[in-house]
Amino acid sequence: MRFIGRTKELETLRSALMDEETKAVLVIGRRRMGKTRLIKEALSGLDCTSVVYRCKEQASARSIEEISRLVTGALGPVIAFPSFEALFSYLGTFKQKIMIAIDEYQDMRMLEGTYVDSLLRNAMDDMPSNIRIVLSGSAIRVMKELEKNTNPLYGRFKATVEVGEMDYIDAAAFLPALPTRDKLMFYSVFGGVPWLLESIDGQLGVEENIIRLFVEAKGLARGYAEDVLEVECASIAYASEVFHAIRNGKKRFSDILSYIAVESGRTQLARTLKAMLEAGLLIKRHPINNDSPKATFYEVSGNAMRFYLAYQDALLDENNVNPSTVFKALIAPSVDTFASYRFEDVVRSYFKRLSLSGKREDILRIGSYWYDDRKARRNGEFDVALQLVDGSYEIYECKFLKKAATRQLIEDERSKLGGIPLVGVRRFGMVSSAGFEGEMLDDVIMLSGDDLYRLT
Repeated sequence: MRFIGRTKELETLRSALMDEETKAVLVIGRRRMGKTRLIKEALSGLDCTSVVYRCKEQASARSIEEISRLVTGALGPVIAFPSFEALFSYLGTFKQKIMIAIDEYQDMRMLEGTYVDSLLRNAMDDMPSNIRIVLSGSAIRVMKELEKNTNPLYGRFKATVEVGEMDYIDAAAFLPALPTRDKLMFYSVFGGVPWLLESIDGQLGVEENIIRLFVEAKGLARGYAEDVLEVECASIAYASEVFHAIRNGKKRFSDILSYIAVESGRTQLARTLKAMLEAGLLIKRHPINNDSPKATFYEVSGNAMRFYLAYQDALLDENNVNPSTVFKALIAPSVDTFASYRFEDVVRSYFKRLSLSGKREDILRIGSYWYDDRKARRNGEFDVALQLVDGSYEIYECKFLKKAATRQLIEDERSKLGGIPLVGVRRFGMVSSAGFEGEMLDDVIMLSGDDLYRLT
């Protein structure tokens, strides 16, 4: 399988490894995000001897011996060293650069905790200049602790590379021949997890892949979601309850608090939400024209996780017999609505790409736009908003459609602007996944689903 995407991450990792002052680099990302593949791709482009060691839950002395055998075997005779110091001292006798990637590092420290960090720190402080260490791990909170000033390894990392989900453009590269609607549907359901994208059978439709990967008891996407919940939620109090609240439409702090009735009240919920944000399980959002805490809301991070939690009852019912029947009865009626909300995220990513590439240097912030007309008792939200450098806004309505948007639909959406006090809004646009009927309108920015993929 060819290496897809990760351009920025690959550049950052290679640059850090080539720097003469580098001792170690940290790579963090949930399982199945392609961390190991990224590391191997980075190492393959360097003039060095490199090895990748996959950690196990065992005593550190055993792991050090195994790392020693792996590294020395790549250089010559296999030797088992009792410590990192002895291994690094030996490796310092070689002229070539030696890159040692220690993958799933959190497993190595499972039994002995920060003691392992101390062992590695002591060895790294006197490490010969021809050695580079890459520490990689999928337990997000554990790995981020390595950067805190209370950890023995604090200050030892030249760079930290966070490997998250791919955006819709890179995700589409796994299934380049599909029509735009199918690309959008697959991204809405499976997100930007490379392992899941590789598991999609492009010869089958969206329905068949959802059944095969989510609905069936041994589905890979279903197993992925369950694994994330088991690994990341086990140590976070009330995490499951927060997920349940969000799944039932409770997204603001006060609503979540009322729904789950946390014993320790606001303080405990604040801790839980902070931990879930750090673990990459949640994202926090607020409209770009309203920074009030009351306008802040929480969402599940990642489309595959959102899909799993949205349809969890259907997927987990052991009394279901026919997966196809389950899909048609419990998922199909609302799956387009589910995808429509994810389409809004795609549009935001589109404008983010334009900004980062320099094609839209006037964009300052991207989000949604909320309005509240108390006199008329009207309030609502526009799906996507751009705050421009001059302080004005562009607002967009996003429509995930099977057929091209009609002129009447555009007029109806534009008519909603009438009478609404939209402070600072200068331009209105509409994004239709299926394109538009007829000619373009001069006073409306019109983007199709195909336009969103023309960035490449």
